[in-house]
Amino acid sequence: MKFEHYKTRNGSEIDIPIPTSYRDCLELLKSDYFRIYGRVDSLGVIWLKSFRDRALKHLFWLRFASYRGCFYPICKLRHEHYKLKYDCRVHAGSKIGYGLYLGHAMSMCVSIRCIIGNNVNLSQMSNIGTNEGNQAIIGNNVYIGPMTCLIEGVHIGENSLIGAGSIVTKDVYSNSTAVGNPCRVIGENKHPEYIQNRWLIKR
Repeated sequence: MKFEHYKTRNGSEIDIPIPTSYRDCLELLKSDYFRIYGRVDSLGVIWLKSFRDRALKHLFWLRFASYRGCFYPICKLRHEHYKLKYDCRVHAGSKIGYGLYLGHAMSMCVSIRCIIGNNVNLSQMSNIGTNEGNQAIIGNNVYIGPMTCLIEGVHIGENSLIGAGSIVTKDVYSNSTAVGNPCRVIGENKHPEYIQNRWLIKR
C-alpha cells in the first residue's frame, strides 16, 4: 500500500491509501466492512453479504476497481453497473481513505477530483462537486449529512459534522458542527458517535 499525504487549509493532515495490489484492495474493503458491521470477516463472507447489502455491494466493486490489475475490466464494469443502478456516483479513481461509509448508497455524486479522508460518512443525496477543477478535501472522521452539497474546492477539517441539507461554500474548521444554506459553523461537534466503528490505521 502506498500513501499520499494531504493537508487542509485549516491544518488537518490526511494520509490517503493508494492500493498497489488486490491484497491492498481487500484491506480497504475490510475497513469499509468494519465500519458497517463492527467486525472483520473473510472475502467470501463479505462477498455473500454484498448480495443483500446495497452499500457493501457498491463498496466491494469500488475498492477492487481502484487497482488496475488483471481483473480491472471486470471490476470496472461491475462498478459502473451499480453506479448507474443506484445512482451512487462515487468514482473508483477518487482518492478515498480507509473506512468509507455510504448511508443508503443511493443518489449521491462525488467528483473524481475529491479527496476523502479516513472514516468518513457520506449520506444519501449528497453532492461533492467542482466545475473549476479545485478539489474538495474532506478530513478524517467527518460526517456529511443527507442532501448536503459541497461547492467547489472547500476543505472540511477533521472530526466535523455537516448537517442535513447544508450548502457548503466555505471551509469548515476541525471539530465543528456546521449547518444551513449557506452553511455556517454553529459550534463544536458534540456527536462523535455518528462515526461508529472507526478503523484504526496501521502504518
